[in-house]
Amino acid sequence: MPQGSNRHPLDSASTSTMQQQQQQEQQQQQQQHQQQQHQQQQQQQQQRQQQQLPSNFRPAIQINGDKSTQSAHATLMARMEALRRLQQGSTSNQFISTEPSKLNPPVADAPQTDLSGIGPTGQLPPVDKSVDLDGDGALSLAEVQYAAFVHHGLSSNVIESLFNEVDKNDDGYLTSIEFNDIRPLVLAKAESAAQRYLQTVDKDHNGLLSLKEAQEYILKEYGIGNRDVERIWRLVVPNLNVEMDATMFSKLRRRIRAMSIRLARLIMKNADKNEDGHIDKREAQKIAFEQEGISAGDVNEMVMSVDDNNDGELNAPEFADFERIIRSRAIDTSKKALKVVDRDGSGTVTMDEAKRIAFDHYGFDEKILGPFFAQADENEDGQLDPVEFAGFRSVIRSKAVKNALDIMQEIDSDGDGYINNSEAVAMARRQDDMDPKETFNLFVIADQDKSGKLDKVELADFLRLVRLSAIKFATEHFKEFDMNKDKTVTIDELEELIELKYKIDRIITRQFFKKVDVDSSGDLTPGELVDFRHEIRRFVTERNSQRPYDSTKSNDQDGTRGESTEEVRKQQFISLFDQN
Repeated sequence: MPQGSNRHPLDSASTSTMQQQQQQEQQQQQQQHQQQQHQQQQQQQQQRQQQQLPSNFRPAIQINGDKSTQSAHATLMARMEALRRLQQGSTSNQFISTEPSKLNPPVADAPQTDLSGIGPTGQLPPVDKSVDLDGDGALSLAEVQYAAFVHHGLSSNVIESLFNEVDKNDDGYLTSIEFNDIRPLVLAKAESAAQRYLQTVDKDHNGLLSLKEAQEYILKEYGIGNRDVERIWRLVVPNLNVEMDATMFSKLRRRIRAMSIRLARLIMKNADKNEDGHIDKREAQKIAFEQEGISAGDVNEMVMSVDDNNDGELNAPEFADFERIIRSRAIDTSKKALKVVDRDGSGTVTMDEAKRIAFDHYGFDEKILGPFFAQADENEDGQLDPVEFAGFRSVIRSKAVKNALDIMQEIDSDGDGYINNSEAVAMARRQDDMDPKETFNLFVIADQDKSGKLDKVELADFLRLVRLSAIKFATEHFKEFDMNKDKTVTIDELEELIELKYKIDRIITRQFFKKVDVDSSGDLTPGELVDFRHEIRRFVTERNSQRPYDSTKSNDQDGTRGESTEEVRKQQFISLFDQN
């Protein structure tokens, strides 16, 4: 050692050690900086994913457990954060197939961690993003319940039991490995449900489901037509002649459910007024009343029965189940109506029978009804059974609501988009000389929500009630037009009367007669007679348009003072129209 030097022999080693420590600190700082950047990127990605969550998903309510539970959750999330960079996109739904999830190959320098944090293990694969709706890298109970409900209709209680069974560390979340454990359990529950239901729809009791049996029950429950069922059937079993066992039937049910949810979303698109992706009770009431005339009280019970997550509103899968209940109610109503309409006692409705009831209630002729009847006649046998008749009635009601909307444009004098009692009275008097008291009584019946005004659906019911009242009145006074007492009213009995009283050319009268004679029988039924009267009144009003029609006056005001309302209306009906 050189003299004068105070350097210790280990100084060089100490200096080297210090340099290494500095390098390690720099590396740690760089790693921390990279981790912070990575966390920021992940937070931004999670925010973007949350913005893309389906509008009908309600995240699970977070449970504030004790400190040990919170610590376990924090530990899991820290481990999931470390593994997050390994995750890759996946679009397949894990409840559809029984094949295990494909694991991503481990990265050489990635930390090796198990669920308990003890000892090295293989890498955790990422969770399925189609189930992980909030993008937090773990599957909550609400997310698993939602996926199982969407695809298989399994209730939340059933899934909660399975969830607790596979959630080994009781942290309230499932990793991809734990999710692989619950998938076969969910599929087994779905197949078990299919097996039980198969016993109900298997009409020949051979333990298998034929295409015909599938079409029959799917039309009844979902309103999905035979051709669509055949197309979906081929996606499960290419051969239409092969019958399905419970396993295949479970797959068919999943596809049918998916289609019903898509149809439900189409209805929700128009009915969801606040555009929150859900149907609240008030919106559900409007839908049920428009489709089937179901009262608000019954609707509230229906909503409660299908609200699987108990949030007081209906998401798309829940609304699909709500629509099934409406259809079931429609079929029950159809069976009762069938007993009235089915005059030949065949248990089905022919075109003639359907035409008669639709004409009396709504004034629809065969030209309008023909396509509707053909659409409802799924088996194309020329008759409608109770299930088909329910579909026919639904289409007819929808058409009536559309017509009511057109009429509303004409009679809504204050332009508020509703019909009040005064506007209703003016219309009923102008068309049918209906007494204001009777009009008010019908108005109250049609005013389902008791708002004092009629919307388009309520107006459709009001117009139907007014029409039925007018037909009843025409029936009671039919003999006044039957001059030769042969129980029919022909053009010969009407044209001379119309020519003398209203100076209408017989050619025009015959045109009106032909127009309203919807069954082309050469004589007018009471319903056709009401329409004939409307045509004559409309013609005279337009002809005399230089003197506006005063809706506040009776059509036969002169010479009717002191007479009863019934007598006045009788004279007015017989005279058809009197403005002179």
